[in-house]
Amino acid sequence: MENQIKLVQSPVITHKLQEAGREVTKRIGELELEKQVATVNTVKSLKELRAELNKELADFETQRKFIKEGVNNPYLAFENTYKTEISDKYKTAIDFLKDKIAFVEDKIKSDKKEAIESYFSELCVSEKIDFIKFEKLGIEVNLSTTEKKYKEQVNEYITKVIDDLSLIKSTDFEAEILTEYKASLNVSSAITTVKTRKENEQKEVERLKAEQRVNRVNFLEKLGMQYVEITNAYEFNADIYVTLADVNNLSKEKFTEAYHDCEAKILDVKAKAQALKALEIKVEVNPEVTIYSEKKVAPISAPIFAPIVEAKESEPLKTASFEVTATMTQLRALGEFMKSNNINYKNI
Repeated sequence: MENQIKLVQSPVITHKLQEAGREVTKRIGELELEKQVATVNTVKSLKELRAELNKELADFETQRKFIKEGVNNPYLAFENTYKTEISDKYKTAIDFLKDKIAFVEDKIKSDKKEAIESYFSELCVSEKIDFIKFEKLGIEVNLSTTEKKYKEQVNEYITKVIDDLSLIKSTDFEAEILTEYKASLNVSSAITTVKTRKENEQKEVERLKAEQRVNRVNFLEKLGMQYVEITNAYEFNADIYVTLADVNNLSKEKFTEAYHDCEAKILDVKAKAQALKALEIKVEVNPEVTIYSEKKVAPISAPIFAPIVEAKESEPLKTASFEVTATMTQLRALGEFMKSNNINYKNI
Protein backbone atom coordinates (compact mmCIF):
# COMPACT_ATOMS: atom_id res chain seq x y z
CA MET A 1 0.00 0.00 0.00
CA GLU A 2 1.39 3.35 -1.04
CA ASN A 3 2.44 5.67 1.75
CA GLN A 4 -0.51 8.04 2.24
CA ILE A 5 1.06 10.20 4.91
CA LYS A 6 3.69 12.82 4.13
CA LEU A 7 5.28 15.69 6.01
CA VAL A 8 5.20 18.51 3.50
CA GLN A 9 7.04 21.09 5.57
CA SER A 10 8.60 21.02 9.02
CA PRO A 11 7.56 23.88 11.31
CA VAL A 12 9.93 26.85 11.08
CA ILE A 13 10.33 28.92 14.25
CA THR A 14 12.39 32.12 14.19
CA HIS A 15 13.74 33.50 17.44
CA LYS A 16 16.54 35.40 19.09
CA LEU A 17 16.55 33.46 22.32
CA GLN A 18 20.35 33.50 22.71
CA GLU A 19 20.44 37.29 22.51
CA ALA A 20 17.43 37.59 24.79
CA GLY A 21 19.06 35.12 27.16
CA ARG A 22 22.19 37.25 27.41
CA GLU A 23 20.03 40.31 28.21
CA VAL A 24 18.18 38.33 30.91
CA THR A 25 21.50 37.24 32.44
CA LYS A 26 22.73 40.84 32.41
CA ARG A 27 19.51 42.18 33.96
CA ILE A 28 19.43 39.61 36.77
CA GLY A 29 23.14 40.05 37.39
CA GLU A 30 22.75 43.83 37.77
CA LEU A 31 20.10 43.23 40.44
CA GLU A 32 22.78 41.59 42.64
CA LEU A 33 20.13 39.51 44.33
CA GLU A 34 22.63 37.81 46.64
CA LYS A 35 23.38 41.18 48.17
CA GLN A 36 19.77 42.11 48.74
CA VAL A 37 18.94 42.17 52.46
CA ALA A 38 15.39 41.30 53.47
CA THR A 39 14.19 43.42 56.36
CA VAL A 40 10.95 44.93 57.49
CA ASN A 41 11.92 48.13 55.67
CA THR A 42 13.04 46.47 52.39
CA VAL A 43 10.45 43.70 51.99
CA LYS A 44 8.09 45.96 50.03
CA SER A 45 10.70 46.86 47.42
CA LEU A 46 11.69 43.17 47.13
CA LYS A 47 8.06 42.21 46.42
CA GLU A 48 7.85 44.92 43.73
CA LEU A 49 11.04 43.58 42.12
CA ARG A 50 9.65 40.05 42.19
CA ALA A 51 6.45 41.27 40.50
CA GLU A 52 8.49 42.90 37.70
CA LEU A 53 10.42 39.69 37.08
CA ASN A 54 7.18 37.64 37.06
CA LYS A 55 5.69 40.02 34.46
CA GLU A 56 8.76 39.76 32.22
CA LEU A 57 8.67 35.95 32.44
CA ALA A 58 4.93 35.94 31.69
CA ASP A 59 5.57 37.87 28.47
CA PHE A 60 8.08 35.27 27.32
CA GLU A 61 5.70 32.42 28.32
CA THR A 62 2.90 33.93 26.24
CA GLN A 63 5.13 33.91 23.16
CA ARG A 64 6.25 30.30 23.82
CA LYS A 65 2.71 28.99 24.23
CA PHE A 66 1.64 30.69 21.03
CA ILE A 67 4.42 28.91 19.13
CA LYS A 68 3.56 25.57 20.76
CA GLU A 69 -0.09 25.82 19.80
CA GLY A 70 0.84 26.73 16.26
CA VAL A 71 3.00 23.64 16.00
CA ASN A 72 0.73 21.22 17.92
CA ASN A 73 -2.67 22.08 16.50
CA PRO A 74 -1.98 20.77 12.97
CA TYR A 75 -0.58 17.52 14.43
CA LEU A 76 -3.53 17.04 16.80
CA ALA A 77 -5.95 17.48 13.90
CA PHE A 78 -3.90 14.99 11.85
CA GLU A 79 -3.76 12.49 14.73
CA ASN A 80 -7.54 12.51 15.22
CA THR A 81 -8.11 11.87 11.54
CA TYR A 82 -5.44 9.13 11.56
CA LYS A 83 -7.07 7.28 14.46
CA THR A 84 -10.53 7.42 12.88
CA GLU A 85 -9.53 6.46 9.35
CA ILE A 86 -6.58 4.11 9.90
CA SER A 87 -5.62 2.78 13.36
CA ASP A 88 -9.11 2.15 14.74
CA LYS A 89 -10.09 0.16 11.63
CA TYR A 90 -6.94 -1.97 11.78
CA LYS A 91 -7.36 -2.60 15.54
CA THR A 92 -10.96 -3.70 15.06
CA ALA A 93 -9.92 -6.24 12.40
CA ILE A 94 -6.95 -7.47 14.45
CA ASP A 95 -9.08 -7.92 17.61
CA PHE A 96 -11.64 -9.86 15.57
CA LEU A 97 -8.97 -12.27 14.36
CA LYS A 98 -7.51 -12.47 17.88
CA ASP A 99 -10.87 -13.65 19.26
CA LYS A 100 -11.18 -16.34 16.57
CA ILE A 101 -7.64 -17.57 17.20
CA ALA A 102 -8.20 -17.55 20.99
CA PHE A 103 -11.36 -19.63 20.56
CA VAL A 104 -9.44 -22.33 18.71
CA GLU A 105 -6.44 -22.25 21.07
CA ASP A 106 -8.65 -22.32 24.15
CA LYS A 107 -10.40 -25.38 22.73
CA ILE A 108 -7.05 -27.08 22.15
CA LYS A 109 -5.90 -26.30 25.72
CA SER A 110 -9.26 -27.36 27.15
CA ASP A 111 -9.13 -30.71 25.36
CA LYS A 112 -5.52 -31.23 26.46
CA LYS A 113 -6.36 -30.39 30.09
CA GLU A 114 -9.36 -32.74 30.01
CA ALA A 115 -7.16 -35.59 28.77
CA ILE A 116 -4.55 -34.89 31.46
CA GLU A 117 -7.17 -34.72 34.23
CA SER A 118 -8.67 -37.98 33.00
CA TYR A 119 -5.25 -39.64 33.13
CA PHE A 120 -4.75 -38.22 36.65
CA SER A 121 -8.12 -39.60 37.81
CA GLU A 122 -7.34 -43.06 36.38
CA LEU A 123 -4.02 -43.15 38.23
CA CYS A 124 -5.68 -42.08 41.51
CA VAL A 125 -8.37 -44.76 41.20
CA SER A 126 -5.76 -47.39 40.32
CA GLU A 127 -3.60 -46.50 43.33
CA LYS A 128 -6.60 -45.91 45.64
CA ILE A 129 -5.69 -42.28 46.26
CA ASP A 130 -8.79 -40.22 46.94
CA PHE A 131 -7.49 -37.14 48.75
CA ILE A 132 -5.67 -35.19 46.02
CA LYS A 133 -7.30 -32.66 43.71
CA PHE A 134 -5.85 -32.09 40.23
CA GLU A 135 -5.27 -28.43 41.08
CA LYS A 136 -2.71 -29.48 43.73
CA LEU A 137 -0.34 -30.53 40.94
CA GLY A 138 0.03 -26.88 39.86
CA ILE A 139 -0.08 -27.72 36.14
CA GLU A 140 -0.82 -24.75 33.84
CA VAL A 141 -1.70 -26.13 30.42
CA ASN A 142 -0.26 -24.24 27.43
CA LEU A 143 0.01 -24.84 23.68
CA SER A 144 3.74 -25.49 23.49
CA THR A 145 3.99 -28.33 26.05
CA THR A 146 2.88 -31.71 24.73
CA GLU A 147 0.19 -33.84 26.31
CA LYS A 148 2.77 -36.62 26.78
CA LYS A 149 5.00 -34.30 28.81
CA TYR A 150 2.12 -33.33 31.08
CA LYS A 151 1.21 -36.99 31.66
CA GLU A 152 4.81 -37.68 32.65
CA GLN A 153 4.54 -34.90 35.24
CA VAL A 154 1.31 -36.40 36.58
CA ASN A 155 2.91 -39.85 36.79
CA GLU A 156 5.96 -38.46 38.67
CA TYR A 157 3.68 -36.69 41.16
CA ILE A 158 1.54 -39.77 41.87
CA THR A 159 4.66 -41.94 42.17
CA LYS A 160 6.00 -39.57 44.82
CA VAL A 161 2.71 -39.74 46.72
CA ILE A 162 2.83 -43.56 46.62
CA ASP A 163 6.37 -43.48 48.02
CA ASP A 164 5.25 -41.07 50.75
CA LEU A 165 2.36 -43.36 51.72
CA SER A 166 4.70 -46.35 51.88
CA LEU A 167 6.99 -44.40 54.19
CA ILE A 168 4.06 -43.40 56.41
CA LYS A 169 2.97 -47.05 56.71
CA SER A 170 6.39 -47.92 58.13
CA THR A 171 6.14 -45.36 60.94
CA ASP A 172 4.42 -45.31 64.30
CA PHE A 173 1.20 -43.28 64.60
CA GLU A 174 0.31 -44.00 60.96
CA ALA A 175 -3.22 -42.60 61.18
CA GLU A 176 -2.15 -39.29 62.70
CA ILE A 177 0.73 -38.81 60.25
CA LEU A 178 -1.56 -39.66 57.34
CA THR A 179 -4.06 -37.05 58.52
CA GLU A 180 -1.31 -34.41 58.59
CA TYR A 181 0.00 -35.55 55.21
CA LYS A 182 -3.39 -35.28 53.53
CA ALA A 183 -3.58 -31.65 54.64
CA SER A 184 -0.05 -30.63 53.58
CA LEU A 185 1.11 -33.33 51.10
CA ASN A 186 4.54 -32.90 52.75
CA VAL A 187 5.61 -36.21 54.26
CA SER A 188 8.62 -34.80 56.10
CA SER A 189 6.54 -32.06 57.69
CA ALA A 190 3.76 -34.51 58.60
CA ILE A 191 6.15 -36.94 60.33
CA THR A 192 7.96 -34.15 62.17
CA THR A 193 4.69 -32.55 63.31
CA VAL A 194 3.29 -35.77 64.75
CA LYS A 195 6.62 -36.81 66.27
CA THR A 196 6.96 -33.43 68.01
CA ARG A 197 3.37 -33.57 69.23
CA LYS A 198 3.84 -37.09 70.61
CA GLU A 199 7.06 -36.10 72.37
CA ASN A 200 5.30 -33.13 73.97
CA GLU A 201 2.36 -35.35 74.97
CA GLN A 202 4.74 -37.88 76.55
CA LYS A 203 6.52 -35.12 78.48
CA GLU A 204 3.17 -33.91 79.76
CA VAL A 205 2.12 -37.46 80.71
CA GLU A 206 5.39 -37.93 82.62
CA ARG A 207 4.98 -34.56 84.34
CA LEU A 208 1.43 -35.37 85.42
CA LYS A 209 2.55 -38.87 86.51
CA ALA A 210 5.34 -37.41 88.66
CA GLU A 211 2.95 -34.84 90.13
CA GLN A 212 0.42 -37.58 90.89
CA ARG A 213 3.13 -39.74 92.50
CA VAL A 214 4.22 -36.88 94.79
CA ASN A 215 0.62 -36.16 95.78
CA ARG A 216 -0.08 -39.83 96.53
CA VAL A 217 3.07 -40.16 98.64
CA ASN A 218 2.08 -37.03 100.58
CA PHE A 219 -1.37 -38.49 101.29
CA LEU A 220 0.11 -41.77 102.53
CA GLU A 221 2.73 -40.05 104.70
CA LYS A 222 0.03 -37.92 106.31
CA LEU A 223 -1.60 -41.18 107.40
CA GLY A 224 1.68 -42.09 109.12
CA MET A 225 2.84 -44.53 106.45
CA GLN A 226 6.58 -44.65 105.65
CA TYR A 227 8.53 -46.11 102.75
CA VAL A 228 10.27 -49.44 103.48
CA GLU A 229 12.92 -50.24 100.92
CA ILE A 230 13.05 -54.00 101.25
CA THR A 231 9.30 -54.36 100.64
CA ASN A 232 9.17 -51.49 98.17
CA ALA A 233 6.04 -50.25 99.90
CA TYR A 234 4.63 -47.50 102.11
CA GLU A 235 3.75 -49.22 105.39
CA PHE A 236 1.92 -48.39 108.58
CA ASN A 237 2.41 -51.88 109.99
CA ALA A 238 2.70 -55.44 108.71
CA ASP A 239 -0.92 -55.51 107.59
CA ILE A 240 -1.47 -51.95 106.35
CA TYR A 241 0.60 -50.99 103.34
CA VAL A 242 0.52 -49.75 99.72
CA THR A 243 3.24 -50.95 97.35
CA LEU A 244 5.28 -48.49 95.30
CA ALA A 245 3.96 -50.15 92.14
CA ASP A 246 0.42 -49.34 93.30
CA VAL A 247 1.44 -45.73 94.00
CA ASN A 248 2.81 -45.44 90.47
CA ASN A 249 0.29 -47.44 88.48
CA LEU A 250 -3.14 -47.64 90.14
CA SER A 251 -5.95 -45.70 88.48
CA LYS A 252 -7.38 -42.75 90.39
CA GLU A 253 -10.40 -44.79 91.45
CA LYS A 254 -8.36 -47.79 92.59
CA PHE A 255 -5.81 -45.67 94.48
CA THR A 256 -8.57 -43.70 96.20
CA GLU A 257 -10.14 -47.00 97.24
CA ALA A 258 -6.79 -48.30 98.59
CA TYR A 259 -6.13 -45.02 100.40
CA HIS A 260 -9.51 -45.02 102.15
CA ASP A 261 -9.07 -48.68 103.06
CA CYS A 262 -5.71 -47.89 104.71
CA GLU A 263 -7.21 -44.82 106.38
CA ALA A 264 -10.05 -46.85 107.87
CA LYS A 265 -7.70 -49.58 109.11
CA ILE A 266 -5.30 -47.05 110.65
CA LEU A 267 -8.16 -45.31 112.43
CA ASP A 268 -9.29 -48.70 113.74
CA VAL A 269 -5.74 -49.54 114.96
CA LYS A 270 -5.45 -46.14 116.68
CA ALA A 271 -8.88 -46.53 118.26
CA LYS A 272 -7.97 -49.96 119.64
CA ALA A 273 -4.66 -48.58 120.91
CA GLN A 274 -6.54 -45.80 122.71
CA ALA A 275 -8.98 -48.30 124.16
CA LEU A 276 -6.13 -50.50 125.34
CA LYS A 277 -4.38 -47.53 126.90
CA ALA A 278 -7.56 -46.49 128.70
CA LEU A 279 -8.03 -50.06 129.92
CA GLU A 280 -4.49 -50.18 131.28
CA ILE A 281 -5.03 -46.89 133.14
CA LYS A 282 -8.22 -48.18 134.79
CA VAL A 283 -6.47 -51.34 135.91
CA GLU A 284 -3.62 -49.34 137.43
CA VAL A 285 -6.06 -47.06 139.30
CA ASN A 286 -8.14 -49.91 140.73
CA PRO A 287 -6.51 -53.34 140.28
CA GLU A 288 -9.40 -55.10 141.92
CA VAL A 289 -11.85 -53.95 139.21
CA THR A 290 -12.60 -56.64 136.65
CA ILE A 291 -13.31 -55.26 133.14
CA TYR A 292 -15.30 -57.24 130.66
CA SER A 293 -15.10 -56.57 126.91
CA GLU A 294 -16.89 -58.27 124.07
CA LYS A 295 -14.04 -57.39 121.66
CA LYS A 296 -10.56 -58.72 122.11
CA VAL A 297 -7.62 -56.47 121.31
CA ALA A 298 -5.50 -57.93 118.52
CA PRO A 299 -2.18 -59.21 119.80
CA ILE A 300 0.91 -57.29 118.81
CA SER A 301 3.30 -59.29 116.69
CA ALA A 302 6.66 -60.01 118.22
CA PRO A 303 9.60 -58.24 116.63
CA ILE A 304 11.44 -60.11 113.90
CA PHE A 305 14.96 -61.27 114.72
CA ALA A 306 17.36 -62.42 112.02
CA PRO A 307 20.46 -64.60 112.49
CA ILE A 308 23.78 -62.78 112.32
CA VAL A 309 26.53 -64.21 110.16
CA GLU A 310 29.93 -62.72 110.85
CA ALA A 311 31.90 -61.77 107.73
CA LYS A 312 35.54 -62.82 107.59
CA GLU A 313 38.02 -60.05 106.90
CA SER A 314 39.83 -62.13 104.29
CA GLU A 315 36.64 -63.01 102.47
CA PRO A 316 36.17 -60.81 99.34
CA LEU A 317 32.90 -58.99 98.70
CA LYS A 318 30.68 -60.23 95.89
CA THR A 319 27.75 -58.64 94.04
CA ALA A 320 24.66 -60.68 93.21
CA SER A 321 21.44 -59.56 91.52
CA PHE A 322 18.29 -61.56 92.10
CA GLU A 323 14.53 -61.26 92.37
CA VAL A 324 12.73 -62.42 95.50
CA THR A 325 9.14 -63.64 95.60
CA ALA A 326 7.82 -63.74 99.16
CA THR A 327 5.15 -62.46 101.50
CA MET A 328 5.51 -59.03 103.04
CA THR A 329 6.41 -60.69 106.37
CA GLN A 330 9.12 -62.74 104.72
CA LEU A 331 10.46 -59.71 102.92
CA ARG A 332 10.70 -57.78 106.20
CA ALA A 333 12.57 -60.69 107.74
CA LEU A 334 14.94 -60.75 104.78
CA GLY A 335 15.47 -57.03 105.15
CA GLU A 336 16.23 -57.36 108.85
CA PHE A 337 18.69 -60.14 108.08
CA MET A 338 20.56 -58.01 105.55
CA LYS A 339 20.58 -54.95 107.78
CA SER A 340 21.78 -56.97 110.78
CA ASN A 341 24.62 -58.39 108.70
CA ASN A 342 25.56 -55.05 107.11
CA ILE A 343 24.69 -56.31 103.66
CA ASN A 344 24.18 -53.50 101.14
CA TYR A 345 21.22 -53.99 98.84
CA LYS A 346 18.99 -52.04 96.49
CA ASN A 347 15.72 -52.71 94.76
CA ILE A 348 15.89 -53.53 91.07
